[in-house]
Amino acid sequence: MGETHYEKFLRQHVDYPKNSAPDSRTYCNQMMQRRGMTSSVCKFTNTFVHASAVTINTVCGSGGTSASGDLRNSKASFTLTTCRLQGGSQTPPCNYNAETSTQRIFIACEGGLPVHYDKSI
Repeated sequence: MGETHYEKFLRQHVDYPKNSAPDSRTYCNQMMQRRGMTSSVCKFTNTFVHASAVTINTVCGSGGTSASGDLRNSKASFTLTTCRLQGGSQTPPCNYNAETSTQRIFIACEGGLPVHYDKSI
């Protein structure tokens, strides 16, 4: 059986506590590989949120405000690491650079759980 949308969201976007790496670039290269986003095609960009699933889940309820459709803005800011593919090729091996920030997040929710990371704001 495949993973649910929520499980996929957790695998692709939640890293708490943050895995250690010597630098943010190494972090991205390791995490993108570990989380299965480089197996056949390199995912172009991906953001990891360094907060517990429970904390992120609140954005789907009282911790967020409704935007359009099923999208919600978080009221709180989160520590983020955004990994972006370097070079034009999406064929592995994948090489990422990293950007860390603290921003509010914009996510889609289904049944009270986050299922899609849209962007940081």
